Amino acid sequence: MSDFKRLTTDFFSRDTIEVGKDLLGRYLIKKTENGDMIGKILEVEAYLGPNDKACHAYNYKKTEKTKIMYMKPGTLYIYYIYGMYFCLNIITEPEGIPCAIFIRKLFPIDGIELMKENRMVKIGKNYKNLVDGPSKLCMAFNITKEKYNGKDSCGETSKLYFAQGKNIGDKKITLGKRIGIDYAEEDKDRLLRFNLEQEL
Repeated sequence: MSDFKRLTTDFFSRDTIEVGKDLLGRYLIKKTENGDMIGKILEVEAYLGPNDKACHAYNYKKTEKTKIMYMKPGTLYIYYIYGMYFCLNIITEPEGIPCAIFIRKLFPIDGIELMKENRMVKIGKNYKNLVDGPSKLCMAFNITKEKYNGKDSCGETSKLYFAQGKNIGDKKITLGKRIGIDYAEEDKDRLLRFNLEQEL
């Protein structure tokens, strides 16, 4: 794992849109007793805190759920959707400013057999759809709210973290509207979904 350098608190303590775009092509890594799982980040969404009606912390809303968003940058924010699936987010900007990046899509790099076991699926050589959705990647990496919500991904002891690898190459980013936020009024049309197409 010497080729992968853990991203630091300073990386996430920046403008959320910049962090979101900069995460594309980098890596999500989970260390386990049976080996490492690694996925390249291909798609994210930005949530801009108090000024974004799609954000859980819009207008500085603070609840038991959203208090995590006020923690230091690099903190993991994980929540349920539909009462059964988990979603992975990473806190951005300086502490106290509740912004986050939602991780939507990965491309599997290593630990693929572990991912398949965790998802309980049989997938052949064309395994790119193994982690190509927010709930799929959480299942594949066995990411749960109980284990990781509120944890500092930048700490040296964290088993789940983001990393810079070698030879990321050019970032060909496309912009789109975020998904599933029709409640957000005019903010639902903001182009805050960033996508990097993986060349297979």
